[in-house]
Amino acid sequence: MAETPGLVLDTNVFVSGLISESGAPARILHAFRRRRAIHLVSDPIVEEYLRVLNYPRIRKFKKISDEFILNIATYLIYQTRRIELVSTVTLSPDPDDDKFLQTAIDGTASLLVSGDKADLLALGEIAKIPIVTPSEAIARLGL
Repeated sequence: MAETPGLVLDTNVFVSGLISESGAPARILHAFRRRRAIHLVSDPIVEEYLRVLNYPRIRKFKKISDEFILNIATYLIYQTRRIELVSTVTLSPDPDDDKFLQTAIDGTASLLVSGDKADLLALGEIAKIPIVTPSEAIARLGL
């Protein structure tokens, strides 16, 4: 049996999947719940996810509550694979995105999934790890 793929999700993909129950990002989150893929995170990614979920413009979607954010924090602590960052990568045009590249490398991810065309997707791959859109991730993994 093939090894379960590990995915690193850019913040835009993770938050989109939480806000909308349809679409490729939501399908990826559903695959995590069904254990068809593993969500790889690092401390800097978790911090960014939670910070963005607290933005007022994000919280207005589906009236995101403090309880919802607490549930997401619990998920991130207990149901993801935490990756300790040891590599130093400074390849993204946006230095804030380097944490996703580092997590993908240190976690030996199958894919890094992003909607960021100008920065992460423009790189194409990092250490032979493809950087793909959510739709491409679904197609590649048959999710």
